[in-house]
Amino acid sequence: MHGNGHARRIRSWRAEQGLSLVELLIAAAMLSLLMALAGPALAEWLGNQRLIALNNALAGDLQRARGEAARMRRPVVLCTRGADLSCSGQTAWETGWLVFEDRNGDRDCTDADNDARCDLDDGRLLRVQPALPTGVTLRKTGTPADRMRFTVTGSAAFFNHRYTFCDHRGESVARGLILANTGRIRLAGSTDTLTCP
Repeated sequence: MHGNGHARRIRSWRAEQGLSLVELLIAAAMLSLLMALAGPALAEWLGNQRLIALNNALAGDLQRARGEAARMRRPVVLCTRGADLSCSGQTAWETGWLVFEDRNGDRDCTDADNDARCDLDDGRLLRVQPALPTGVTLRKTGTPADRMRFTVTGSAAFFNHRYTFCDHRGESVARGLILANTGRIRLAGSTDTLTCP
């Protein structure tokens, strides 16, 4: 008998430990206030992290292209990506980019048969970057604006290039890369001018 009464007391004690409606409303109000204060800061942080990750991905692709050009003793090109696996010829890089071995020197690649090789010169397709997230832009300064080529020495084919990632917040949070004509790649700093479209 002692066991039954003890179990009943434990059950009733647990039932009394719930939250009252007032306590629940206060907790909900505090959570709402916290979300209202933290929400914009979290969105800002996530936006910054997205731009940093994209900037780092492009830096990695540029480094790889430069290294492959020097290693293979063949030019390697980055170009804006078309709807299919081809260079688009557009100066907006939001559609992504291709990195490919340029065997015939025409700075162009189309991989219509999807075999990771350029159809006209059999150059290897080294990397395909998918389209950027909606609202993010990428522009390149330097000639030509829709592609860039690393020579067999790893240089950037006689021109300096600047890549700028932006979103709706504009230049104040833009991220970028500076590519010297020697092939040296560096992150844009606070003294570098980054222009958003």
